[in-house]
Amino acid sequence: MLLEKLNQALAVLTVLRNEGRIGGFTLIGGLAVSAWSPPRATMDVDLLVLVESNNLNHLVQALCAAGMDAELRRGDFDDPIPWLIRADCLDIIVATKKYEAEAIEQSISVRIAGKDVPVASPEYLIILKLKAGGPRDLLDVQELLAANLVDRVLLAELASRFQVALSPA
Repeated sequence: MLLEKLNQALAVLTVLRNEGRIGGFTLIGGLAVSAWSPPRATMDVDLLVLVESNNLNHLVQALCAAGMDAELRRGDFDDPIPWLIRADCLDIIVATKKYEAEAIEQSISVRIAGKDVPVASPEYLIILKLKAGGPRDLLDVQELLAANLVDRVLLAELASRFQVALSPA
């Protein structure tokens, strides 16, 4: 079910990227963590997308046309996620911050269930997880670090640039 929905979303996002309606996208969340470390259970698919506000409704309509029940949600003024598209078991987060846009630009193509999927690199995934800061996010950071795939020099540079603490204060 999750992989079927991921494939549907990838098809829509790829077409929109090729049409110039979105700047790009990348897999984040539990499935992305599983691409770099031992697999873990997840109940949804999290994607990060670079899209201008004037194309948000078109993105939602394209997802609906592909058979998904998609809805655009706007967060409050202090919400860490200003724009979110819920589409079935997908959470599509609209990139609004520089580190999110860079995570998309620096994504790495990974083969998942027979498809090439852009996945946030381990370093950017750690930055995203630390910025989110939830308990599951912090466990994911530990898993990513334990996998020994992280470029620690790059991670330290990103943490400094985006003002993220890599160790408890």
